[in-house]
Amino acid sequence: MNSPATIWGREYRGATLGFFGLGFMVAYSFAAVTTAMPQAASELNGLPLYGLAFGITMATSVISMTLAALWIDRSGPQIPLLTGVGIYVVGMLLSAFAPTMELLVAARALTGFGSGLDSVALYVCIARVFPAYLRPKMFGALAMAWLLPSIVGPALSGIVTDHFGWRWVFGTVPVLALVAMALVLQGTRGSGMNRPVEIAESSTPDTRRPLSARPWWKPAWAVVASASVLLLGDASTMDSPWSLPELLAAVALLATAINILLPRGTWRGAKGLPSLILMRGLMGTAFTIADVYLPLYMIDQRGLPAWLAGLSLTVGGVTWAVGAWLSGRGTLRPRQLLRWGAGFMVLGMLIAALVLIPGWPVWIAWVGWAAGGLGIGLAYPTQSVLVLGDSAPSEQGANASALQLSETLLTSTMLAVVGAVFAALLAFGEAGYVMAFGVACALGLCTLLVSRRAGALPSAA
Repeated sequence: MNSPATIWGREYRGATLGFFGLGFMVAYSFAAVTTAMPQAASELNGLPLYGLAFGITMATSVISMTLAALWIDRSGPQIPLLTGVGIYVVGMLLSAFAPTMELLVAARALTGFGSGLDSVALYVCIARVFPAYLRPKMFGALAMAWLLPSIVGPALSGIVTDHFGWRWVFGTVPVLALVAMALVLQGTRGSGMNRPVEIAESSTPDTRRPLSARPWWKPAWAVVASASVLLLGDASTMDSPWSLPELLAAVALLATAINILLPRGTWRGAKGLPSLILMRGLMGTAFTIADVYLPLYMIDQRGLPAWLAGLSLTVGGVTWAVGAWLSGRGTLRPRQLLRWGAGFMVLGMLIAALVLIPGWPVWIAWVGWAAGGLGIGLAYPTQSVLVLGDSAPSEQGANASALQLSETLLTSTMLAVVGAVFAALLAFGEAGYVMAFGVACALGLCTLLVSRRAGALPSAA
């Protein structure tokens, strides 16, 4: 009797290497660009545009994620993946040669558009290439692709920046992207990745219609959401009399757009796909808020050097990879992985928040973040596997897009709101940090509640 195939077996090794390479490229570029951007902004006299250089990538990715859903479900994921990586490469090269900060920001917008396309397409490629029983291991491998860059990426890109300049950091990413894309094309040859699909009954109303009747007006709302993300970033600085009205208007517009862009039933956590999509948004937002303010607290209030304050990020990255590896072993059922993942994340946040109490040692935060990273590592790949497994081939693009839009839009909204409140509380000592961790823990508890419905079958219509 033949043994079951594995993602590293002869049949799937090429595709695994290619998809792993793309994940590694994204992880490295994230760490590298974050490290190199301060010097780039300083050299180009563009510090006022520093925040926009990051926020604009999130804004343009919202548009391309929405377009990717329509494109992939109509023609398959391969061409959108190639196009996304191509746009990403062009954006990185233009960034490397940008003579002004304004042009660097424009290049970053192009990079964000490409990353939105290829992130959705990559999920669908995995669903088309790998059978259902191998998808957890492949998504676990993608999480492992973030491990090495999270540990050595900042140090390596820092060395390159210090000795050769920030432009070389941007210029190395396209090389990794092209190598990974070549591996993907070679490894998926003959896999039927772009085979025609039949329209099937779906759990999401929009995908029950023929492809020609899908709501092509959704990209217009994605543009509204994208503009709202940029408005939030500007308003959250609270540096003008119009900041508060601008913030409220942006939140209102974004809330309306999110309600339209995500599947019906998402906000009430309907069983099945809507609750999975809501759980991704809540979980990613909770983790990101704590991840942003924990190192800042260590530097600002505890006086730690930057490298030591950032140790929580490294610890969380390692345990995230461990959790993803465990989720791919198949020893726990998906519903258990979702609940255990949410539980570990909330526990980790509560432990890490103890560092806010005077007299508690700083290492308690790293212990907490080890638990938090493990939790998100258990749940994230499981959410992706369940969403794709519960989607007919003709709706995989739409549902993969909704999964990532949920996280991107909710995270950008809450970061802006929390940032505005934090700025208002700066005069009150640690109050801003208490507020930020309180919001993160509250969202974590909501994640735990939603996890009880996320792995359940949808109710009968």
